[in-house]
Amino acid sequence: MRFKITVILLSLLFTFEMEAQTIKSPDNKFNLEVTYPGQSGKKLYLGQYWRGATYAKDSVVLSAAGKGVFTAKEKYPEGQYFLYIAPDFRTDMLFGSEQSKMQITINKDNFLKSTITGNDDTRLLWSYLNKVAENDALRETLEDQLSASNLTPQKRAGIEKEIATEEQIAQTYVNNLIKENKTNWFGTFLKGMTPITLPYTDPKNDKEFAENNKYGKVHYFDNINLTDPRLWRTNYLTSYIESYMTQWVNPTPDSLAVAASKLVNRTKENEVCFKEMLSYLINTTTSSDRMGDENIWAKLCEDYVFGKNLAWIDSAQVTGLQYMYEHIKNNRIGMRARNIKLTTIDGKTIETNDIKAEYLILYFYGHDCNHCIEETPRIYNEVYTKYKDKGLQVVAIDIKGSDKKEWDKFVKNNKMTGWINAADPNNISQYWLNYDTSYIPSVFVLDKNKKIVAKKIDSKGLEQFFDYYTK
Repeated sequence: MRFKITVILLSLLFTFEMEAQTIKSPDNKFNLEVTYPGQSGKKLYLGQYWRGATYAKDSVVLSAAGKGVFTAKEKYPEGQYFLYIAPDFRTDMLFGSEQSKMQITINKDNFLKSTITGNDDTRLLWSYLNKVAENDALRETLEDQLSASNLTPQKRAGIEKEIATEEQIAQTYVNNLIKENKTNWFGTFLKGMTPITLPYTDPKNDKEFAENNKYGKVHYFDNINLTDPRLWRTNYLTSYIESYMTQWVNPTPDSLAVAASKLVNRTKENEVCFKEMLSYLINTTTSSDRMGDENIWAKLCEDYVFGKNLAWIDSAQVTGLQYMYEHIKNNRIGMRARNIKLTTIDGKTIETNDIKAEYLILYFYGHDCNHCIEETPRIYNEVYTKYKDKGLQVVAIDIKGSDKKEWDKFVKNNKMTGWINAADPNNISQYWLNYDTSYIPSVFVLDKNKKIVAKKIDSKGLEQFFDYYTK
């Protein structure tokens, strides 16, 4: 399997001090001898997983006999690692408490015959993977038989029963392995990889789907110890977190924010896991373009960062988060929009929350903004004209409306008839405290109850939004 070794360059919001997590024991050295006949002169990489990604940890050029040795003064942090030779050799390993006398011999003709000593966790992993390969081959053979065109119903039923039996045998094998190895790293690793069993394996109706969903939300992490730092050094934990957030949590910004906060709370018994979960969720959502993800990082900062004096977050990082937070704290998806008192282009006073509409767009722009000059006619022609008969209204707010002459000119040139054209020429409303207008044009969509349902989207995004919600 071809894959890419990633250079270790961690431009993260928070610092991860992996080397501080070494295991202290009387025999604390790391020693791994590898023999791979036929690979003389090849560079063998020792890599590690972290947050689901791969990083090169060390490398060695194999001798004429195909031998190479990795050494370190201290044991590596326990976790999942791998050996790699370009372009397509890779094998995973587990480093647990045994790291000082490891020896691996790779069988170049049949990897299943490769051996390892001095590391029971990896030996058990390889044995498990060999068994999985055998089961997969058997299942593939049975499924090929099902595709035969002359298969009788009786024969088909027999093959399907055999497949179901083999699946049950395979699951029993995994369950027994987990029980037998509940005190070692391999057992924890394997259990973490094993999905939970839902009440209905093949739900038939809405009630069964709903019960599966309810069970999954509560028990999704039953097989994963969220206070075990070793799991952050695997290839699967972050994908489990992402799957949980995208497939099991109610996909509303507030629900996602609450779920993320609960995940972090479940890690507080272990400092490393708390730091990893919090930083991972904040990093992924602050860098996300997905609308509403700001609700997640904002709640996490409220619950765990601001005013908490966390030793591993420096003041510059907190200041940066607070600066971002100030721009969105009063205008997150799901919040009731703050009222703005404005003056219309013909001199009347209005309040935005008094405007009756199924949907109300607050469109902040500047009459001398080039992007606004391009986007305004698009919103008018492609959004407002199409959806005005379905209850859409637009309040177009020129944030530079103190220049009445240029404001009038902009409105006339763009034929913004039907819109409520307004401004705050004397800066009385201080709208910028409640709406992020650091970049314009800036769009906020409110429903009939003046709840913010969308924001920071362009004309194409608006069209897609209203296509979906006004069907």
